[in-house]
Amino acid sequence: MRTALMFLICVLAASLFAQQPADEEGRGNFRVVDIYVDSKGAPLAAYQLRLSITNAGVKIVGIEGGEHPAFREPPVFDPKAMQHERVIIAAFNTGPSDELPKGKTRVATIHVQTMGDDALQCTLKVQTAANPDGKKIAIEATSEERKNK
Repeated sequence: MRTALMFLICVLAASLFAQQPADEEGRGNFRVVDIYVDSKGAPLAAYQLRLSITNAGVKIVGIEGGEHPAFREPPVFDPKAMQHERVIIAAFNTGPSDELPKGKTRVATIHVQTMGDDALQCTLKVQTAANPDGKKIAIEATSEERKNK
């Protein structure tokens, strides 16, 4: 009888101190930001970009590759930097120039978790880009939040 009573007390105490699950508001939203590079007609063999998201309470949680076969694999990035709402992404492809994107193409997709529904404030800076010969080329990089369908 005493053992049963002790067991019941332990179960009641455990239920009182158990962590309550987070409510729906505390979990946040998952959103997607597409990163585009426009090489202005030059074959794009390599790029390096810096993305910052300045909204409070935003975490970068994943990075995917792009749409063109040359950049389908996820770009290289520093996972530690990703934890600070900013990340540098880079990729290169040594294939022939006729197999590289020319013009505007999605090179990466960034997955973020947010605590609110405010528009994402993204800053994207081109650090470098090159053609298949390793010569620097001028590119334009843009980010666009993907809308839910």
